[in-house]
Amino acid sequence: MTTSEPYARRYSRRCRQRRMARRRNAMVIMAILAVLATVFALGYASGCSARQTDDEVKTPEPVVTAETVTPPAPEQSPVEPSAPPEETTEPARHRDDIVSEGRLLSYELQEVMQDCCEHYEVPYALALAIAEVETHFDPDAVSATGDYGLMQINSVNHEWLLEKGLDPMTHAGNIEAGIYIISQYLQSYGEPELALMAYNCGPGGARKLWDAGTYQTDYSRKVMTAFEYWTSVLEVD
Repeated sequence: MTTSEPYARRYSRRCRQRRMARRRNAMVIMAILAVLATVFALGYASGCSARQTDDEVKTPEPVVTAETVTPPAPEQSPVEPSAPPEETTEPARHRDDIVSEGRLLSYELQEVMQDCCEHYEVPYALALAIAEVETHFDPDAVSATGDYGLMQINSVNHEWLLEKGLDPMTHAGNIEAGIYIISQYLQSYGEPELALMAYNCGPGGARKLWDAGTYQTDYSRKVMTAFEYWTSVLEVD
C-alpha cells in the first residue's frame, strides 16, 4: 500500500517551486531591463556626441557684415615759404674796408686778430684801433725805440712773452701778444682809456701820470677815436 505524501510537505515544496520561479522571472526581467538601459545609454551618448559635433562644425553667421571703410585722403595744405634766416651782427671774417693809409690788413691777419680777440675777450674794434694808430696795419713795422710788428711790442717784453709761448717777432704771434697785453690791462684797470695809457707808457709810466692827475694822453685819445670809428664800420655789412 502506497503511503501518500503529507499535505504540508507537498505545500512546502510547491511554495519553494513558486519562489524559485518568481526569482527566475525577476532575474530575466532584470536582465532585460539592464539590456534596455545599456541600449538607451549608448543611444543617448551617441546622440549627444552627434549634436556636439554639429555644434562645433556649424559657425553662426554674423548678424552684421563688416565693411572695409577707406578714410578720405587728407587735404594737402599749401607749403608756406620758410622764413629768411635772421641777420647776424657778427663782422665778416674777411673785409676789404680794414684799410689805413691805403694799406689793407690781410685776410689772414684779420682772421688771426678776430680769433685772438674772441679768445681774450677784447673788442675787435679796439684791437683794430691800436693796430691802426701804432702802425697803420703794417705787420713789419719797427720803431726807433725797439717796438716791433703790427702791435708794436717793445723788446723788453719779448722774453716773458716767449715764456708764455707767444713770439712777437712773427705776424700772428705779434698780434696775439698785443691783444693779450691789452686784455690784462683791461682786467686790471677797467676803463679802456686807462688800459691804453698802460699799453703805451707801461704800467709804471701810466701810474706816474695818474698820480699827477692825468687820465688821458694824445695816444689814448687817438685810439679811442679810432675805436669808435671801427665799431661803426663793423656794424655795417
